[in-house]
Amino acid sequence: MILSRFYMSYELNRPLTQQEKDDQLYQGKPTRLTGKTGEYMIEYDTVIRMNSTYMETVDKYYRNKGFISSLFAPLFLSCFGLILYAYGGMAYQYIIYKKIIPSLFGVFMLTAGFAILIYFSGKLTLKEWFATTHYPIRFNRKTQMIHVYRFNGTVLSVPWKEVFFTLTKYSGKMTEWCIDGHILADDKETVLDTFSLGFSGVFRELMPGYWEFIRCYMEEDGLQEQADIILLCPPIEQKKEGYIFGLQYLMQMNSRLDWFVELINFPFDLITSIARYIAMQTSKIPQWPKEVEDACQVDPDDLINVSAANNPVHLWRHILANQTLEEYQAINDRLSSAHKRLQEKIAMAHSSTDK
Repeated sequence: MILSRFYMSYELNRPLTQQEKDDQLYQGKPTRLTGKTGEYMIEYDTVIRMNSTYMETVDKYYRNKGFISSLFAPLFLSCFGLILYAYGGMAYQYIIYKKIIPSLFGVFMLTAGFAILIYFSGKLTLKEWFATTHYPIRFNRKTQMIHVYRFNGTVLSVPWKEVFFTLTKYSGKMTEWCIDGHILADDKETVLDTFSLGFSGVFRELMPGYWEFIRCYMEEDGLQEQADIILLCPPIEQKKEGYIFGLQYLMQMNSRLDWFVELINFPFDLITSIARYIAMQTSKIPQWPKEVEDACQVDPDDLINVSAANNPVHLWRHILANQTLEEYQAINDRLSSAHKRLQEKIAMAHSSTDK
């Protein structure tokens, strides 16, 4: 997955590209879902909490948190340790022999050579370590506002219908698709600010189903059906993620066929999980401003309340796609029923506008 946007700012004060216009996702009308991988609306285990007032999701980098630091932290520590060893050895020999040894110049050259590696590997590592555990996005259904917790600790609040949403493709060694929201100037052409929704993937077909889940929450009358679609919530509301769940989130499988792939990926997942745990434990928990919390007060008798408390009892079975036949059938029936009921409600609500 390409994580470049985590380390580089969005391109702002520019006109919308033609591709962004062609791939616009529209508020106010249902999105047609087609294709084997994008047939249903789905939230991809990104929802932290959902109720009748707001839905909070993770950022798109949360799923792979720990991967970057697992690569660059060892490089940083190795280079930094080598420099310390060189200077320590030089100091020791100076104390013993009471003079600066000829290797002083070599040590300085070594320092200069590794300085760039130390700087950039340290900078990338600190994007995950000693930062923020996650960067939540909160959709307020009642006020029709979106609140985005940004990387610099500030919060962007913008009306739902004033955001230009579009599919965005980032190219590199691996293609990454995501959904970006642009805040436009009065000319409806110039991009003033940008944020991304909480999921990204290598297939374009995965995006419309996620968008439709978000759109339905903000616009449709199907909260109970959407609650039934959510199977797993990250347990990170006002607390830090534990090691076990971090490993589970990295390992999550869709079917038992993925077991063969995981045999190859497991050593990498294990290393990443350690870096992920360090990132979580050294980072601060995001805190919403008082004005956001005040606008998101939940009714005490709200019947919709989905969170990590509703996660599967046998979580490892769910993660490894190793449920019993009865459990699997119950989940499949629940999802099928929820999708059918929600689609019927959407069709009924838009029947007059489609004519």
